[in-house]
Amino acid sequence: MTAVIAAMDNEVELLKKAAKDAKVRTVAGVECLVCKINGKDVVVIKSGIGKAAAACATAIALSEFGADAVINTGLCAGTCGIGTIIVADKCVQHDFDATADGLALGQVAGFDSPYFAADKSITQTMTRSLKNGGAAYVVGTIASGDRFVADREAMKNICEQFGAVGVEMESGAVAQICTAAGVPFAVLRCVSDGGDSVRDYYEFSRLACERFTAAVLDFLRET
Repeated sequence: MTAVIAAMDNEVELLKKAAKDAKVRTVAGVECLVCKINGKDVVVIKSGIGKAAAACATAIALSEFGADAVINTGLCAGTCGIGTIIVADKCVQHDFDATADGLALGQVAGFDSPYFAADKSITQTMTRSLKNGGAAYVVGTIASGDRFVADREAMKNICEQFGAVGVEMESGAVAQICTAAGVPFAVLRCVSDGGDSVRDYYEFSRLACERFTAAVLDFLRET
């Protein structure tokens, strides 16, 4: 079973519309839709916003539903233009700071790097699907933190510090849980704003949701 995790109602709305034989389960207060999408067994989980919520949803996907692959999707701020899809090659938590204990910025104790590598096979399938569909996309690092970044300078600093092209609030936690459990994961986000305008986020979020949903559906169709 594949778990698709997104934070908000608008980020799962279109996925739910594509679901067949759907049944809702609520686990630890988290809404989970067990269904088939394009003939595949899928659980669509609305995690809620932020890293703690995303980590909880990922643990539920693995422990309650036995997910053998996890896709985290949704919106993000990015450096590559509104409407562009970012496929993560790796994720990092930009606000995790244990440097006082001798770790690199972003590095979680017990891991040898600040970065969590996405599954190459899933990522390659996603990018092939996007390329065949003519979608605008990039492959790069996504940085997560418990902060809605709406300041150009802050966005620039995060991206420069971690070599990132996108910033959001969940995927780093999903990546950490999956890496610890040895479960392959992928992250596919669509840019809704440039990290410097809440107005752009609300104006373009619908377009972004449509684009990443189409990409996820294409991926499930191909696998």
